[in-house]
Amino acid sequence: MSMLTFEDGVVRLGGVALPGILRAQRVACAVRFDEQKVDGVSGKRKTPLGWEDAEITLTLDLLTDDDATCYDRLETINGAFRGTDSRTNPKVLEVANRHLLARGIRRVVFSRLESEETDADDTLRATLAFVEHVPPIVRVEQAGAKTPRAAEAAAQGSSAAPQQEASLLVDVSGRKARGSR
Repeated sequence: MSMLTFEDGVVRLGGVALPGILRAQRVACAVRFDEQKVDGVSGKRKTPLGWEDAEITLTLDLLTDDDATCYDRLETINGAFRGTDSRTNPKVLEVANRHLLARGIRRVVFSRLESEETDADDTLRATLAFVEHVPPIVRVEQAGAKTPRAAEAAAQGSSAAPQQEASLLVDVSGRKARGSR
């Protein structure tokens, strides 16, 4: 799997340094809400459902010098943006950056490339956008995990064993339901 790294002003995709100078890095994440219209009340009722995938943006300045023009450098970045895996899908990239790892982001997909220029100088500004990639299988496993595994409990410093979830048993023969613990 290819690796995304950025430090000391240099962005690398799959070990290849992208041209340009890293000027800014931004990470954004938001809560996902279910919004429902309630009759007789203005506005909507919002119920939090979880978190959206994080969005990461990197801003690079592409300069013109004796080696290449800013347009040549943009063409190189555009080639990385259009890169695909063996099944012609956009590449999933492993992340090696302390800022992203601190936010719990491990994998991303290069999702958007924007470029802009002004008539002030011979420089382009490129904005590289990445979206956090959480495979569907991992999402299902996380949603289904109700109690921490023994190794996770030990890592959290908890010596207590995981507690069993409360359940409700229903007798389909028409008798009363009973709760168990």
